[in-house]
Amino acid sequence: MVTLYRKDDLTGIELEGTGLSLDDMLSNGYTESYDEALAAANAMDASSSSPSASTDGTTTTRTQVYTLLPWLQKYGGADANTLVDSYVSGYNNSGGKAEFALAEMRFGTDSKDAYKRVFANIVDPNTGALKMSESEYISGLEKVLTTLTAYGLNGYASQNGKSAWARAVANNTSPESYAGRVKLIHDRVINRVDDELQNSIINSYNEYFTNETGTTVSMGQESLLALAIDPNISEDVLKGRLNASELGAVYTGTTGDALDLEAVQRLTGAGVTTNQSEKTFATASATAKALARMQRRQRRDVTLGKAMGVLEAQIFGDEAIASEIQYVTAQNLSGSSVQSGAAKSQTGSVIGLTQY
Repeated sequence: MVTLYRKDDLTGIELEGTGLSLDDMLSNGYTESYDEALAAANAMDASSSSPSASTDGTTTTRTQVYTLLPWLQKYGGADANTLVDSYVSGYNNSGGKAEFALAEMRFGTDSKDAYKRVFANIVDPNTGALKMSESEYISGLEKVLTTLTAYGLNGYASQNGKSAWARAVANNTSPESYAGRVKLIHDRVINRVDDELQNSIINSYNEYFTNETGTTVSMGQESLLALAIDPNISEDVLKGRLNASELGAVYTGTTGDALDLEAVQRLTGAGVTTNQSEKTFATASATAKALARMQRRQRRDVTLGKAMGVLEAQIFGDEAIASEIQYVTAQNLSGSSVQSGAAKSQTGSVIGLTQY
């Protein structure tokens, strides 16, 4: 097995499985001698080690790579910059050769761990070769997420979609086969079970998980399907993740905004369930939009434009937000504004028809 080194890659790249030829690697600064690469690294000054430098003027930047590969920033998460920076380094140091940039991103010292996290199981453990390209991997993930959401598993897709696709890749399962499997389970397990038995099963799960977690767990038919396609999901239910992710998905789908886990857990702790949440969130969102319009007409800063703000007042009794809502609503009824109205005050707040 041949391991190659370069002044900026002293850990080395094992050539087998990369698809690159030895001659090409040697012509682009790699060597089979670690000592030679180390000597070159020691002699390299700061300017020549900059990732924006190249021998023939052919360079790229992080911004340019994100422009060409916008999906990488979306799906790479916290690892995206690490991958792109390694790509940029490989591209610039090879004089603008994309195959070397990809090799650096996939197998380079600084990025190989990040690559394994973002593209889990894309590398065949037996051959070291890629099972598919990165764009094909992301396309497959998109198809899996689409399949899950089509069956109402938004929360499961958000929480477990990436790991579900990673398992499928590990088992050489195509996204089409995965979609067929989900459909088969839905049709044979869910559709063939009568409503009474379904409700009995769901109630049993809810009772068990509620007792185990100490908080209300309200699973529906979709959650039953999640348990059928992924038996390991019970751990997520026990840790409160499934209930929270389902509720968070409903909030995002209804309001267009995202909630952090803490906010979702507060809502579930207050008794908001997935079954009732869509109506609750839709009403709060409509109220928030109306309040935001009022604040703009009253020349105020818009501080009440989010549904969660309304829920803070309605469900959790936040007195400050409730008072602000009262003032804005009262001022709207009186028809006054911050700069004109009953008393021309700077706050624009009114009680009844009296502004102060």
